[in-house]
Formats: sequence, C-alpha cells, structure tokens
Amino acid sequence: MDTFTHLALLFILWFYGILLVFAPIVLRIQFRYRAKVDPRVVPLEELPAEVREFLEPRVASLAPWNFDLVAYLSVGSIASGAKAFMALLSNPHTGEWADVSFVVSKAKSAGYMEFITRCSEKMQIDTNTNSAASVLFPLPQYHVFRFPQMHDVYTLYRVHRMLVTQITHGALPVLPPPGQEVAELKRRLERYGPWQQKHGYMYLGADGENCRLTWKGAVLAAWRAIWPVPLFRGWRMRMENQAVLNKIGVAT
Repeated sequence: MDTFTHLALLFILWFYGILLVFAPIVLRIQFRYRAKVDPRVVPLEELPAEVREFLEPRVASLAPWNFDLVAYLSVGSIASGAKAFMALLSNPHTGEWADVSFVVSKAKSAGYMEFITRCSEKMQIDTNTNSAASVLFPLPQYHVFRFPQMHDVYTLYRVHRMLVTQITHGALPVLPPPGQEVAELKRRLERYGPWQQKHGYMYLGADGENCRLTWKGAVLAAWRAIWPVPLFRGWRMRMENQAVLNKIGVAT
C-alpha cells in the first residue's frame, strides 16, 4: 500500500469516526418532536402555493373511490425544521382513511398519498407513496408499506385493499363519528411520542411541550442517516416492497 492510499484510508476512518461521535450529539441538541399536535383547519386558498398545487389535484383523484374531503389541515411543525400540511379524507362506505400530505423543510419539500385502514388500537394498515424511510422508530402495531414507484390512485388503492384483506383476516375498520375526524387524527398523531418514551428513544422535555431524543434514540437515529446506511435502507425497502407485490400478484 503506497503512502497516498494509506493516508486516504486514515482520513476516511478519521472522518467517519468523527461523524459517528458528533452526529448523535448534534441531533440530540437540535431535535424536537411536538408532544401535543394541534391540526388546524385552513381554507385551500390560504395554503402555500406549492402545497395547494400538490394537494388539490390528488384530492380530486380520490373522489371516484368515494373518499370525501374532511378538511385541509395545517399540522404545524411536528419535528424540528419541518412544517406539515394535509388533506384529510374518509370513506364512510368502507371505513377507510386517505390523506395527501406535503412536508416543507429547509432541506427539501415533498409530498405523498396514503390510505389507512384502522381496525383497532393494535391493528392499522398504512399504504403510501412516501419515498423516505423514517430515521425514527415505527410503532410495531402499524403495518406500513411504502410504494414510491406508484403514481396512480387505482393501483395504490388496489394494493392497499389486498394487503388489508391479507392482514386483518376479516376484522372490520372503524371511523370516528362524523365531525370527530380531526380529533381522531390528533389522537393518532399524539400516540407516537409516548410509545417512543416507553421504549427509551425519547423523553418529555422540561418545557412539557416537546419530546427530545435520549442518547439511545440519538445514536440510532443519527447512524441511520449516515451514508451508506440510507442507501442500504432504501435498497432493502425496495426489495421488501417488491416481495410484497409479488406475493399478492401485482405487477409494477
């Protein structure tokens, strides 16, 4: 091994060593997750232009499948540096949810569609087009399937219904009474923080308003975001999703 190669390897090892040590420290200092979420109903015309342009046509595409618009919502800043907006829909005939979400952050803005069937506190199936796997920690009772390659509502909804049939074994979906949809969304979103606290990933900050990462949560979350881990996680997600599609007989 020549001197240049040796120095290059030492630099790479030094760089990754520094990153592995300091990334969790920085993330733990900066990270905030709202313990209480307050989705606010807003008129479509008051949404930011890029949000409105993403949400409106996709809401219209859900109408043929009997999904009724509940409200356009500003979910606010749930996590550090990101603002979320949503069109919330429900299907009273099938007991299912749908939403079109758009997240604005300093790094980038992105949106996705999803269908949700909730049968109980211990069984929920979520099928969406979100391409980003969370660096945080999913609730085990949520079956989440991501298919970012799907661009039409029909295919996504068909896959969702097939997965629901396969997983629930006849369990019936539930919706809240009319007028309580936003309150139910708030309750579902606020379950996330306590579960993270229970398993040692977060704790409630001194202000009582924000959850913060424990060292365990900070190390795991930071290391998940360091290259090449995101590449591996993305590859694994594609392989797992393709296996799901092959199993239920859907071609993409």
